[in-house]
Amino acid sequence: MKDIAIAIKVGSPNSKVKLVRKTFDSIRQNIGNCDWKVFICLGLNISKEVDQFVKGYVQNDPDRFEIYLNADVSWAEFINMAIDISTGYEYFIKAHDDIELLTQDFFSKVTNALKSINKEVGWISFHDVGWKKGNFSVSTRDGYYIDVLEENSWYTRQIFQFHLFPANWTKAPLLINYAYYGIKRLTTLLKLPVLPYPKPVRKIRNYKLDMPTAPVRCHAPFNNFVMIKRSVLDKIGKCEEWNTYNALLVDEDWGLRCLEKNIPNIWMPGIEHIHNMGKFEGGGTRSWPIITNDAKRVDDLFYKKWGFNHVPTPEELKFIREKYQNTLIPWSSYRRSWEWEYI
Repeated sequence: MKDIAIAIKVGSPNSKVKLVRKTFDSIRQNIGNCDWKVFICLGLNISKEVDQFVKGYVQNDPDRFEIYLNADVSWAEFINMAIDISTGYEYFIKAHDDIELLTQDFFSKVTNALKSINKEVGWISFHDVGWKKGNFSVSTRDGYYIDVLEENSWYTRQIFQFHLFPANWTKAPLLINYAYYGIKRLTTLLKLPVLPYPKPVRKIRNYKLDMPTAPVRCHAPFNNFVMIKRSVLDKIGKCEEWNTYNALLVDEDWGLRCLEKNIPNIWMPGIEHIHNMGKFEGGGTRSWPIITNDAKRVDDLFYKKWGFNHVPTPEELKFIREKYQNTLIPWSSYRRSWEWEYI
């Protein structure tokens, strides 16, 4: 059996050669001594420059990179086809086309950590270090933690390892912030490119980061660079088809499916990558316009499936604790986000 299948979709009209190159090159340089392959879904709605770059890159290294689909398809269709063709691999990674893997010898470090855990785990998240650039780069979803639902920590950005940071640490000073959004409204009306959000003036390195020192349980990872064992993926099933070009609530749904089967999702803080964002406050994403259009419909589909919203009301939280009391789904609701549970 081969080691790692990596699924990447290059399908956004905002995809850039510089970022895609970093993604491909960093995987090649840092994945380590293992049998791996990147399976690419190449969209039609991309620039000619990106299209030619990806095709040329694959042609130069067909043993490691393969375009298995050249079409505009939903996110679920892309990822489920990648799952189908990765049956001969032990691990499966889903990644964005704008991440950069930073930790060298990735495979051996991750598998050694998994051996020390010596139990079945679900989705594995790694440490996104984009916070060093002032981005709100959390590696796991907000779950039902006490500080999220009762103390507004997601919106003050004082969540997980950032709980000792000052409130709103990703924001630029007040006047600069107002000026930016005024200019943004004008450029939007004129259909001009969005300016990068100004970085906070305060020195991020002076804040007190509270990192776990080993792998810990998490609610569910964000999906910009995550890994799972194929045998676990077979247990939880394929991606839910919600007919969106973005992975809206896919990570939440897939994470819950692991927790429902009492398979913990984990965060490995010692393995680093960066999701290269930056045009919006705190990092943001290039896909916000499409996400905004699809969000309400996908929220409704999520609710229809699970019976609660992904950010539950107090009544829904009570429902979660009662219905799923024999599973790991309510686990995060009994702790604050930085109260690490080592695994």
